[in-house]
Amino acid sequence: MNYRVIFFSFLLVGMYKVHSQTAISVDIVKLSEIMLEENPIIKRNILNINSAEGGLQIQSSAFDYQLISRVSLSRDAINLFEVDPRNDFLNDKLKSRSTGASVGFQKTFRSSLTANLSVDYSMANDNFPFNRFNQDVGAYFEDHSMSTTFSLTQPLLRGRGRRIATALEEASALNLESTNENIVFANSFELLQTGGAYWQYVAAAKSLKIFKENEARVRRVLEITEELVKADKRPAGDVFQVKADLANQERQTKVAEQSLYSAKLNLGRAVGLSEEESKQLGNPLDEFPSILESGYNKDFDKKKYLELAQNNRKDILASKKLQESIELQFSLAENNKKAQLDLTGFVNYGGMNMGNGLDRALATFSRNEGRNIGYGLSLNLTFPINNNRAKGSYIQSEVALQDQQIAIENLQRNIDLNVSIALNNLDNTVEALKKAKESLDFYQEVYNNEQVKFKNGLTILLNLIQFQERLTFAELDYLQAHQQFASAIINLRYETGTLLVDKNGITGINKELFYTIPTYN
Repeated sequence: MNYRVIFFSFLLVGMYKVHSQTAISVDIVKLSEIMLEENPIIKRNILNINSAEGGLQIQSSAFDYQLISRVSLSRDAINLFEVDPRNDFLNDKLKSRSTGASVGFQKTFRSSLTANLSVDYSMANDNFPFNRFNQDVGAYFEDHSMSTTFSLTQPLLRGRGRRIATALEEASALNLESTNENIVFANSFELLQTGGAYWQYVAAAKSLKIFKENEARVRRVLEITEELVKADKRPAGDVFQVKADLANQERQTKVAEQSLYSAKLNLGRAVGLSEEESKQLGNPLDEFPSILESGYNKDFDKKKYLELAQNNRKDILASKKLQESIELQFSLAENNKKAQLDLTGFVNYGGMNMGNGLDRALATFSRNEGRNIGYGLSLNLTFPINNNRAKGSYIQSEVALQDQQIAIENLQRNIDLNVSIALNNLDNTVEALKKAKESLDFYQEVYNNEQVKFKNGLTILLNLIQFQERLTFAELDYLQAHQQFASAIINLRYETGTLLVDKNGITGINKELFYTIPTYN
């Protein structure tokens, strides 16, 4: 956020906290930048990105190093049978002790190969004085055993290959990209709402001004009428007629004040401000865009705008990324229908030793006696007979892929239609704005002439009131046409995906987004 936005935010929030009633004038760019920071929907969209990043991290965890460890202690006491010859050497039960420990690392690589390294140690003794070789070594003579094993397992059918092994991880990465693109488009919709609310606020402010000016004109007519009545040039009843018209104009001014208040709070709602913060919004600083500065050209190429939308709409890019993600999941579902056939190669090295003391335990690897070296291969087959789970997942993935393809085609179709509507709407609002201006100029001239006639007694009061009302309606029509033209510009930008500038992850807001129509190469 730049310093201007920080300064404005400080004023907006700080002045509310000190209960100041001073209004702050605002422009559309400043409000849009604050909206991107304060709007609750924007904040929720960011949470969706964080959630998608978490999903990617979960899938990447399949390739984490796994530390596996175990420690066990056991004590047993056995009542020997009466005929057991070991009773001759024991005064009581046969008591045994055992201790076990193991530690291992496991790693699954993105090539689908799994490596496993483990070290296992065990120690056992009992109160029987003879060892396994029938030597009299005394009670609780320790028997140590230690081994280390390294193995590599390669899937041959199910789960084979990098594309299958990383399918869920890559699908999550694509889902994250899709979420990012969708969020940009969703944010552009919030910008569209803010722009529309701002132009509504501008129109409401100008509308109130028109009604106040209209009220002032009626007051001038009342003054003129009263002077003419005093000069016996008009009947006294004309004064009551003008006063009735003035009362009606005052009523319309009150209605316009309420419309302005509603527009102000709705603008604050779109930006993400509270009620009190919204009330601090002052008069809008921006004027409506003109036809000339908008860069409007009647001879535009409709096909170019359709291409512009197809290339820039973030929701299309998001849908295509989502389709790639579903395609990967479909490949995985297809692979899961196969039997699981894993080839494992292993080598192990270990040793055994007898005797009490830590040095005896540590010597199990180094002693030549009791040393053990082994290697081998194993082939493991696992396959559900009916395999309904895999078949059902395959059907669901296939349906999801077909559904996404239909969704993309439908989205592209609707975008073409919406762009066409937006272009036609822009054309019509331009023509309506021109005609409204032309009508306003004529009514202004007619009203000015009618005032002169009324002062000279060449027209009746009713005609003057009627032309005054027509002038007011012409001003309001021109104002509405201008608002519709401004809204048509940002709506066309929204439909073509050019409303929110997003380059290299940096979102930029500038005045051109609201004042000029998008251009194509």
